[in-house]
Amino acid sequence: MFSVPVPRTGAATEQGATEASVPTVLVTSRPPRYRVDYVDQLIGDDSEGRAPKDVVLEFRTDPFRARGADVIHLTDISSVLGDRSARDRTRRAKRFVRLLRRRRIALVRTLRGEEANGPDSRAEVIVDGAAAAVLALHPTTAADGRSAQVVAHSHMRDRFLGFPRQESVPGRVLITAVTTLHPTCRAALTVFGLADLPAWTLRVAGKVPVEHEAAYMRTLADHPDSMSLCDELLSDASCVSEVSQAEIVIVGAVEVYESQSILMLALSLDRPVLVEDTEQTRSLAEEVGPSWVRRHSGPLTADELEKTLASFRADPPTGRPNLESRAPNLISAQYRAVYRAAAAAR
Repeated sequence: MFSVPVPRTGAATEQGATEASVPTVLVTSRPPRYRVDYVDQLIGDDSEGRAPKDVVLEFRTDPFRARGADVIHLTDISSVLGDRSARDRTRRAKRFVRLLRRRRIALVRTLRGEEANGPDSRAEVIVDGAAAAVLALHPTTAADGRSAQVVAHSHMRDRFLGFPRQESVPGRVLITAVTTLHPTCRAALTVFGLADLPAWTLRVAGKVPVEHEAAYMRTLADHPDSMSLCDELLSDASCVSEVSQAEIVIVGAVEVYESQSILMLALSLDRPVLVEDTEQTRSLAEEVGPSWVRRHSGPLTADELEKTLASFRADPPTGRPNLESRAPNLISAQYRAVYRAAAAAR
């Protein structure tokens, strides 16, 4: 188990918290590591000692072993339900809810974007019904019909201070991933190969899924002068290097957490992005300022890609994207406010 303790003097006291009122939150995740992860949103940026400290965070992947916790933050519902039959998942959901009631533990759950695309199971409805709050990175609906509370993805401008950065390579389009490339990346690779883009090159960086390796290799072999691939799991430093060398970054499946992370990394490094036009991406475009978030209608096509890149060249962004509302400590404070409210309402 990994804990982020709260100081017994200083920040917590300054915010009007007492030792007795400081809740302990069990986060069902690995502790924060060297690699960018969702749990970084909860910690904030303590490089100058200013991260919120009015909550004790503990990290353990098994929520059924929660003892002494006031709140459980379920970051991935599979840690409760497992990869089992529908009957077993429902049984585990009921068991988990009984545990919460017996130990008077409040539940906060993060609804991942990829979950919202599938049908709700009975087990998910049971878990969401027991949650004091359901959170999401963008507007969506929980399995029990409630609108999820939106806590946006924080920016990463300060996280990578001192990391080596590269100059943007004119005409370089990037497709990348923190871990394994999403299936939508393969479609974007194919589209780029079909488009007439003599002034552009495509860089793909990230681990290619085993089942897609043959398709990637065929496409890359057909376009050796305009496409290149770095087929590996990227470190944060490598990811920063790849993004900083891009002129624009294509981000698919923006509802998925990892895509959100790449999108925010690109904007944090002052690199524009190309995404599908949705209510969420339109809102983001308005938030960050003109020309930083370029959008295409529906699935990306060769014609759409050609038009979008031509428009981008004619109207490139200036200055820096506006990310003030996504400062890490502001986002961390929003999570902690949810925890404290959930603990108080038990």
